[in-house]
Amino acid sequence: MLTLGAAKPISAGAQASVGCPIASAFNFVGHGFFQNYARWSPQVVELEPLSEGPIRPGVRARQVTLDRGVRSESTFEIVRFGPPQLIGIAGISEPFKCSYEFREEAPGSTRLDFSVEIQEQDLFMRPFAALFRSTLKEGAERTVENIKQLLESQYASASSPERLAQFVYVASLDLQEPLRRIEAFSELLEQAVASSNKKDMAYARKAMRSCAESARKLVDDLLIYSSTILGEQRLEAVDLREEIDAIVNLLSDSIVESKAQVNVSMPPTRIMADRSQLACLLQNIISNAIKYGKPGQAPRIDIAAAPIGEGAVNLTIIDHGVGFREEFAQTIFEPFKTFGGKSEYAGTGIELAICKSIADRHGWGISVKARPGQGAAFSFSIPIVARDAVLR
Repeated sequence: MLTLGAAKPISAGAQASVGCPIASAFNFVGHGFFQNYARWSPQVVELEPLSEGPIRPGVRARQVTLDRGVRSESTFEIVRFGPPQLIGIAGISEPFKCSYEFREEAPGSTRLDFSVEIQEQDLFMRPFAALFRSTLKEGAERTVENIKQLLESQYASASSPERLAQFVYVASLDLQEPLRRIEAFSELLEQAVASSNKKDMAYARKAMRSCAESARKLVDDLLIYSSTILGEQRLEAVDLREEIDAIVNLLSDSIVESKAQVNVSMPPTRIMADRSQLACLLQNIISNAIKYGKPGQAPRIDIAAAPIGEGAVNLTIIDHGVGFREEFAQTIFEPFKTFGGKSEYAGTGIELAICKSIADRHGWGISVKARPGQGAAFSFSIPIVARDAVLR
């Protein structure tokens, strides 16, 4: 009797050094898997998550690929997720496995190892194993090269002078408004002095002072934004809960004045961050949460953090305020995007752009979900220092 041996897997792999920090690399491939997968695998024409929530073990998805004119559909599952080192995937409807592993080579440089494995399903495949292995190897190398190009391009643009130059141009246009108003009110002041009109003199002085403060705020925000793009980062281990408590205490006057209720529900959580930039990010998000509360109601802000997989935390700040339409979820992070009129809400419209820049420099994921009249929920996916850093 002829006995056939058990099917053997056919595997391949590829490696590359990527010019970006490990946190940025894993944020793009791991936390941003569903958003970016089709970018490094262009044969994927449809990708549908079948589970809600962030990336974690057990999350499933459906994909449709179109390769050399052949359309195929399959489902897969995230089986391993350990930020910022590893994400592993296994097929459900098709017998395949693949993994993306990350290792820091040096500050600002990451080694990416990609491996893929398929199982021999049919006897007729065995004579063609060498051909399948060659094709698999070619696909693995193409995957790694695509990821490398995407990561290095994104990281360069996140800290590039071109991005700052674009911002400076927009800022210069916005800065012209208070300068024009100062010029106009200076003429009014001159006429008021000439006619000894004390009422107009007081009005012009007050208006000019307000315009000068607006201009100074724009310049200050420009300096902060430029430092988040080009400034040196001083990363250190900090406790996220302690940093949040410090910002809530710093904003105590605004909280008391607005009668806001701020609820913080999270354990001590150690992360790597530039302390001053983290403080700036938290202050901007929480200040906006107070600013955009529902008219006639005391603001309510819920801050919580939950573990993601084995080595990251998802920080969520929910404001229960005026909210906005979901279509603005990306443009809201662009400079000078504001809610309502400037007379209604204070601010330059740079605050969330600063937050996005800080998150990008750290390699953190940042996203927002919102509905008009129901508020906004800002989420950040942040690697923790060690597996046991989130105390339960």
